Amino acid sequence: MSFQPLPPAPPPPPPPPAAPRRRWVWPLVAVLALLAGAGAGVAVGMSIDDDESSPVAQETPAPEDTSGETGGENDEELEQLRERLEEVEQQRDDLKRRLDEARAELDSRETEPPEEESQESEPTPFEGEFTDGVFTFTDVQVLRDFAGDFEVRATVTNTGDETVDYVSWTAIVLYQGEPVSTLTTSATELAAGDSVDAQFIGFDDYGDWDAVEFSIDSDTDQT
Repeated sequence: MSFQPLPPAPPPPPPPPAAPRRRWVWPLVAVLALLAGAGAGVAVGMSIDDDESSPVAQETPAPEDTSGETGGENDEELEQLRERLEEVEQQRDDLKRRLDEARAELDSRETEPPEEESQESEPTPFEGEFTDGVFTFTDVQVLRDFAGDFEVRATVTNTGDETVDYVSWTAIVLYQGEPVSTLTTSATELAAGDSVDAQFIGFDDYGDWDAVEFSIDSDTDQT
């Protein structure tokens, strides 16, 4: 029995072509390295900031709870405001009451008839001449002044030989022999022979009268 030889084995297939080299590998590596460096810098900076801020955080005391004290102060201020408000309201009521009273009084005055005002009367001349010591009283007049009181006017002459430094005179108004008013006046530096218009002032209400008397006070000074 005979055998034919096997045909020779086919040659192995050629190796696959090699993949082309990619040129972007190195730029990518450089970018990654740059990002890594930046991240490290940020981490270091944050670490430094934490180290610097930690003492401040340790030194800052914790806030105290003062809610109780604040609440008490607020209550006290509120109470003071209430008291002040009550005082203001009371003052307002008092002012309103006074205003009402003033208005009522004004209205009552407007309805009342006006009172007769005392007017100065015309002087009543008194005939005669009066002499007391070195002084002569002439042109005597009796009248009612603006206040409704007696008033006496007269011209007084120094008939002596010396100057009178100071003199005080008194006039008495009479009615049926009884005094109804006493009035006084004074003069200074009245030389011999000089005259002065004297106005005697009193505080007695004007009324009936029929006579006048004059006198000189004892403290008259002459030179």
